[in-house]
Parts: sequence; structure tokens; C-alpha cells
Amino acid sequence: MQENTQDQLGERKKESYKIFDDIAGTYDPLNRFLSMGIDVYWRHRMRKELPNKDHLSILDLATGTADVPLILIKNKNVSSIRGLDMSKNMIAIGREKIAAKGLQEKINLDIGDGCNLPEPSDSWDVTTVSFGIRNFPDCFKGLQEMHRVLKPGGQVMVMEFSLPANRLIRGIYLFYFRKVLPFIGNLFSGHGDAYSYLNKTVEDFPYGQKFLDLMNQAKFHNTRAIPLTFGIATLYIGEK
Repeated sequence: MQENTQDQLGERKKESYKIFDDIAGTYDPLNRFLSMGIDVYWRHRMRKELPNKDHLSILDLATGTADVPLILIKNKNVSSIRGLDMSKNMIAIGREKIAAKGLQEKINLDIGDGCNLPEPSDSWDVTTVSFGIRNFPDCFKGLQEMHRVLKPGGQVMVMEFSLPANRLIRGIYLFYFRKVLPFIGNLFSGHGDAYSYLNKTVEDFPYGQKFLDLMNQAKFHNTRAIPLTFGIATLYIGEK
């Protein structure tokens, strides 16, 4: 039964971009509300871990509505950011946000598959993905692709949900995540089960040491994990 559920989840991941197309219009306000704004803090935490090098070029995968590029571009040593996503509706909203801030010359968004990147090898200083790799049909293939397109000495940063180690916090978190968040998310997004599906992908994701092992298998080195907010999320960092 569990194997069947995982197979179904895997099949849905192949077309998860269609879910994001459907909920794009409510995605940003619901994100802020459901996370109580803490997702913004997490992205600023990612920004602090950028390499201390000049003229950084960044490739952001599963870029969505460009939340990550719009924060990372605030670093003075970041020259350009390219965001890729499979959801055309999320990209459209992201482009509007970038234009509103007059950042079209520094940030560009396009359609792109994180498991088959339309980018040459050894071409980016940093690759990032925030709360998106768990929706990749093959997250290991995504890691391999990020490694391929990084320049030697480049850095990968993956931010993703995880499960808190503390049993009390974990219990409260799972109740909110399994019951409260899907109910509110599905209701206000107008989608039957978008947030139920997204939450299942969190519990299916190989977080913590398992994910570090995957990064190592993908040939990243100096890998480390930074727990965020009691381990509700984790920032993974590695080098090529």
C-alpha cells in the first residue's frame, strides 16, 4: 500500500507544475499567511550564505514567483540571476514583480526543467533551489544537473522543509502541516487538493543526513546542513 502511494506521488511530481499553474494567483499571499512570514526570514538566511566573491551569477531552480532572486539580488556582489520554473503562470507573476522593482536587467525568468537544465556545463557561480526540489520527479538527477552547470569551486544551496527532531515540536508541526495548513490552503486557493499533495511531498523527502548523502553521491563536497526554526526547514550547502 505504501509503495502504491509513493508511486502515485512520483507520478504526480512529473506534472506538479500544473498544480502551481492553478494556484499561482493565490500562491504568494497564502505563503505569507500560512508560514506567518517566516519563509521570508529563511530566504534572507540563504542570502547570508552566498559566497564572498565578486560578480556572482546565480541560477535559481523552481524559482516560482521569483521570491528567491528578489532577495538574493540585494547582495552587492550578485551581478545576475536567472530563474527557471516549469509553471508558466508562476513565471508570469514573477516577471511582474521583477518589473515593478525595475530589475529586468539583473533578473530574468524562463521556463526550464530542473532535471534537464537548458544551461551549458561549468557556467554558474551559484545554483539555488528553495522549497522546490522535493517536487522534482528525480531529486538526485536535479542535484547532478546543478553540479554539472556549476563552475569549478561553485556553490549549491538547497532549502527545503524537514521534520523537527524535538518530539513535542514535531508533533505540533505535523498536526498543523497535516490538518490545518491543507484545509486553509485548499480552501483559499480554490484547488481541491494542491496543499494536501504538497504536504505529502514534504514527508516523502529524504531530509537531513539522507539528503547530504545524496549531495555527496552527486559529487558535491564540503556539504553541510543548517537547521532553520527548530528544524522545520533546512538549508543544505555544498561545493563543486
